[in-house]
Amino acid sequence: MRGLKLRYKIPIYVAGVAVILTILWFIFLIRTVTVEGNTFFSEAEVAEYYQTSFFQKNVLTNLIYDALGFTSDPAYVRESELSYPSFGELHIKLHEKSILAGVKFSRHYIYFDKDGMVLKTTDEKIKDIPYFESDDVTDFTLYRTLSTGRAELLDQMLNLSGRLIYYKIDWDKAKFDTEGHAEIHSGKVTVKLGRRTDYDEVISILPDILKTAKDSGEKGTIDMTNYRAGSTIIFKKDGE
Repeated sequence: MRGLKLRYKIPIYVAGVAVILTILWFIFLIRTVTVEGNTFFSEAEVAEYYQTSFFQKNVLTNLIYDALGFTSDPAYVRESELSYPSFGELHIKLHEKSILAGVKFSRHYIYFDKDGMVLKTTDEKIKDIPYFESDDVTDFTLYRTLSTGRAELLDQMLNLSGRLIYYKIDWDKAKFDTEGHAEIHSGKVTVKLGRRTDYDEVISILPDILKTAKDSGEKGTIDMTNYRAGSTIIFKKDGE
């Protein structure tokens, strides 16, 4: 008789647990997703990415899923933070990788990060982001390292753009010729930098020199191709 009662109780217990779990699932079902820090993709696209798994669609299971390290970030994201402001709400804070500079390739502008990973491509130049012009770019794939025909070109671009940002040089675009000689354009001033593996030495002394040249309001060139410590630097105005 006791066995018979137990046999009836087990399905009742199971049914009870199932009902409780179902209630909890609907109470904590994620109905609202807010996103912070997104610039590459819309809030809806980011929300969809972070809810691809069944377990990511509920606050309780999402919390466990994330705590176990199963949450993956898109390639353009350095790290993310998930929080739950209410029973049915998920908040995603993104720390995206930063665009370092761009490069013009055919009719496209390709924007990359400090490691040379392509983060964004457009048909029109993005305002206020400087870019390179070079005939040695061969191919690109989103979220992959930029491909160049000359092996050292990417390293040169990363080094040069990194130094320009570090020393707060205001530049519009830069060019590399087929031999790897670089020049930057800032307003009406062109600065020839030559071919180098590290541009720190020349860029470190450039801010004051470039400011003086730009303050003149004249169009011209600063030639630092053969610059060595202690060399004399002259701003040559066009027509002189």
